[in-house]
Amino acid sequence: MVRLPALAGRRDAGVIASAGPVARRLRVTGVVQGVGFRPFVHRLALRLGLAGAVRNVGGDVEIDAEGPAEALDAFARALRAEAPPLARISAVEVAPLAPAGREGFAIAESDTAEPRRPAVPADVALCAACARELADPADRRYRHPFITCTDCGPRYSVIEALPYDRARTAMRAFPPCPACAAEYAAPGDRRHHAETNCCPACGPRLWFEPGQAGATAVPGTEPALAAAAALLRAGGIVAVRGMGGFHLAVDATDEAAVTRLRERKHRDAKPFAVLVRTLAEARGLALVDEAAAALLVSAERPIVLLPARAGSGLARAVAPGLGTVGLMLPSTPLHELLAAAVGRPLVMTSGNRSEEPIAAG
Repeated sequence: MVRLPALAGRRDAGVIASAGPVARRLRVTGVVQGVGFRPFVHRLALRLGLAGAVRNVGGDVEIDAEGPAEALDAFARALRAEAPPLARISAVEVAPLAPAGREGFAIAESDTAEPRRPAVPADVALCAACARELADPADRRYRHPFITCTDCGPRYSVIEALPYDRARTAMRAFPPCPACAAEYAAPGDRRHHAETNCCPACGPRLWFEPGQAGATAVPGTEPALAAAAALLRAGGIVAVRGMGGFHLAVDATDEAAVTRLRERKHRDAKPFAVLVRTLAEARGLALVDEAAAALLVSAERPIVLLPARAGSGLARAVAPGLGTVGLMLPSTPLHELLAAAVGRPLVMTSGNRSEEPIAAG
């Protein structure tokens, strides 16, 4: 914070004083919770030499900032121009505050006021940085099926109330370990204030539940993945927990397995979506142009309808009578790990009977 000497008695005091410390309250509305917005504000304020605090209020973000007027003007502009990629700002309201000699900048405790315009962020697919950690044997989150950071992971599917804090999400059942807590508190860390942050020591656990009566559950990431992959390669149907609910998966190259899934879902002809692990695998099944490739790898991980390649090996029952196929890339680390374990394209469809709501229990 800049401090200026007293200006009493100076004829130009009014002009010079305008460059001294002032304070403002900024209220940012839109999709600004669960997208790394408070850590972004913290970094921005420190860069511009501002003091104050940022906090979640209802569904918005409220900022009290104090410093030179020029820095505050730059701060307000940068809130929009440099916002995190997942943020969607609707408005920035600015009001004057009385300077209070604030020092430092903090991420303050959230205010649980009722949201004025609740905007819940969407779930976001596994980001490139987390994907690298997932595949790195030296990383402490190596092959952790629930790896996440401020740039990716579940949002909408775990939020139970706003403002968005861990205590108001499904992650409240998983207190962070010391290592994850240290990342959460470190301003320069990618997981600074990442509410879903976890690791194998403190996060959710993966297990495989056999469908046969009396069969024993298989706990642990590697045994569970191995059991599920073996069943899929043998023509079985596996329910896979996704971010928003369950998917039903089968080997997309197994005609009998895909047909059996159609019978179970009472879905006679509507095409199924197919999960592939990489763009290279997608290009082996369909004609993928530049625009389609960009969609496949985007944070939304949509199903992209593409012209099917002849002789791709997909079962005819995937998209009966059609010359197109709907492809998608993994949206969660669990889907990434399972696809790699099976080594084949997988039908991935919602775990519900046709025309009924998704099964999310």
